[in-house]
Amino acid sequence: MANNTGCCGSPKDPAQQVRDLYTALALHPQRDFGWDTGKHNARRLGYDTAWLEQLAESIWESAAAVGNPFSLGPIRAGETVLDLGCGAGTDVCIAALLVGASGRVVGVDVTPAMVEKARRNARLAGLENVEVHETDAARLPLPDACIDVVISNGAINLAPDKGGVFREAYRVLRPRGRLQFADMVHSGSACTTTRVSAEASWADCVAGTLPAEEVVSLLTKAGFRDAALAGFSDYKTSSSTIGAMFRALK
Repeated sequence: MANNTGCCGSPKDPAQQVRDLYTALALHPQRDFGWDTGKHNARRLGYDTAWLEQLAESIWESAAAVGNPFSLGPIRAGETVLDLGCGAGTDVCIAALLVGASGRVVGVDVTPAMVEKARRNARLAGLENVEVHETDAARLPLPDACIDVVISNGAINLAPDKGGVFREAYRVLRPRGRLQFADMVHSGSACTTTRVSAEASWADCVAGTLPAEEVVSLLTKAGFRDAALAGFSDYKTSSSTIGAMFRALK
């Protein structure tokens, strides 16, 4: 698991934790990070066999999926999809296959090494309808109402300003646009959240997690309708966390 402290023993800020850990995952995917990654994990989470076979092994190697956002609703040919915290671009590549040449996929991530790898993976897959930006998901370089579907996988819990992420997702979605994502949530009682957050790693999808009902509340506050917990995966990053699936509409 990741080391939470800087060179002098002081805690790293969450953003630096995230960049450090996911740079390591981009560059050294064979390392044991303490949680599941790669194609085997994606297969276990129900990713379509056709995607597993079509995309090169290297496109899966740095994927740390915590659920399957594609199971929450169809992505159609010609649509524009945004992946928040796209990492090495595995879900970006899948979305690009689904929307086809008439569609477009945008990925955003805060870790430069992951952005570079996502762009390289899209080229490797021969996908020309993909663009990837290095940016905070709470400050998207996109105009209003330009996206049909927003997806994410294990990334929103890493954001310090989750409400800001949901407000930006709402802003860039077109009317009747869909948000469908997998994320880690805190699975203990709500009263223990503060204690866990103070002691655990942010970058390992532990300290930044919220109870599922709080995620739904933030979605509603951001303006979404029909925001709901769709279910859980069996993905774990600690004894107090579990993968969860959410959907909402603009």
